[in-house]
Amino acid sequence: MKDELEKKLAEAFPFMQIKEPPKEQEADGRICDLYGAFGCECDDGWYETLFGLCGEITEAYKKHGQPVDIVVDQIKEKYGTLRFYYHLSQNNGDLRREISDIVIKWEKKSAEVCERCGKAGVLREDLQWIQALCDECYLK
Repeated sequence: MKDELEKKLAEAFPFMQIKEPPKEQEADGRICDLYGAFGCECDDGWYETLFGLCGEITEAYKKHGQPVDIVVDQIKEKYGTLRFYYHLSQNNGDLRREISDIVIKWEKKSAEVCERCGKAGVLREDLQWIQALCDECYLK
């Protein structure tokens, strides 16, 4: 995703801000903070999808009267749909379930949104890899 779109998400939703790029790695060489290292690993077409997901997460916290404590671990495309990996600091079971339901809902919706341009799309499985694309982007 373009930096400018990631910055817009971070301005609207503070939990989407990327801290300093991670310098530390695990002993085996793995990166500790994938979101901090790579940002949103998907195309620009899912910007609105991510905006909707983050908006619903923020509303869930407001409804429960709790400060937003979600930490984004990784955002990427996998098998043609959005993947939003995260963890929570607090252990509020109802809020935890609600956020999980929100994430699942938006991940499923991403299968119907062109990852490249954001128009209505479908999963295309006849490409090099599975991707959600509109007809126009598919033909390119």
